[in-house]
Amino acid sequence: MAEKNRITVTVNAGEHNRDGCPVSVDIDNAQAESLADGSVTLTDQVSGAVIPADINSDGKTATLSWILDGLKAHQERSYTLSSGDAGSDGVVFSERDNAIDVKIDGREFTTFRYGTDGFRPYFFPVFGPGGNLVTRGETSENSSDHVHHRSLYVAYGEVNDVDVWAEGENSGRVVHRSFTDKSGGATVGKIYTENDWVDKPGEKLMSDRQNFRIYNTPETGTIIDLDLTLIASEGDVHFGDTKEGGIISVRVNPSMNASDGGKIENAYGGTNEGETWGKRAQWCDYSGVVEGTPVGIAVFDHTSNPRYPTYWHVRNYGLMTTNIFGTGTFEGDPSKDGSYTMKSGEEMNFRFRVLIHAGDAATGQVAQKYHDFINPPTVSIS
Repeated sequence: MAEKNRITVTVNAGEHNRDGCPVSVDIDNAQAESLADGSVTLTDQVSGAVIPADINSDGKTATLSWILDGLKAHQERSYTLSSGDAGSDGVVFSERDNAIDVKIDGREFTTFRYGTDGFRPYFFPVFGPGGNLVTRGETSENSSDHVHHRSLYVAYGEVNDVDVWAEGENSGRVVHRSFTDKSGGATVGKIYTENDWVDKPGEKLMSDRQNFRIYNTPETGTIIDLDLTLIASEGDVHFGDTKEGGIISVRVNPSMNASDGGKIENAYGGTNEGETWGKRAQWCDYSGVVEGTPVGIAVFDHTSNPRYPTYWHVRNYGLMTTNIFGTGTFEGDPSKDGSYTMKSGEEMNFRFRVLIHAGDAATGQVAQKYHDFINPPTVSIS
């Protein structure tokens, strides 16, 4: 190092402009030994601008995270990493009974609800630009309209022949068991959970880990990442070929419905249900107007996910969800059965990103933001 204890962090934008882009890089504990866990700062070595960052350590490796703004494609920027607090409120959690309220830089963003008397954990409300709701919760003007579409959640319709998607009298449930991390930060807040999937009598079908990260980005480009692991902890697990389900699912605010003036768009330019339902795509976006404000929400499928790119169960009435097991249903061809058996002790790993943005997919730069997820900037430490 050029100076004792001086840590330089250099980031290269690569092929894409970067703005509101989460960046994380591992730093050896020996390099970061003078920096405590928690808030740190990055000082731009050219402009002198100071931005907030986080360091979290597991005892072996420290992970540095920050939000990269205003770096054009093919450009590079170097920072000096230091202890300190840049003054940002960051991502702040407030706990109450079976719920975690989340604020980003002082504004209300969402609530994570995990009560074990419900059918599954979920996020509601989810606020977007102008403080407007971008998702629908468990109620609507028509209470019979898919009450199980609870805002933002994980579920599936055929797990060992048990429906863990709907909320009928014979439906199974996803039951929260514990948190492995529950911490806010200057850059990122973490809600890491462990859950059991059970049938109606409560017999365990399998388990999962749902690790959510919420970033300190503006309301015009708020990001939630999900690292999801499905675990065959109780024996073989069979996922049936059905449209009824989604590995990650969103039900939008009714005023955004494509049947009411909103718009569905996918990575291939498909528009609305007729061109997106049952189609494979790297991402899908749902946008519309809420209280006079154009807003949207996109879901990104990562290249590392099983059967990438996913099929989409997306409807003009407001549902948008990924589904890799419904091949035969979506293709209208039973010979293309997409069911899958996860053998006892095996795991399936998924990575998703949810982007809440201003306007439609074009205004929200969804196609560009997708590359922040699958082709992130490169980082070096010296």
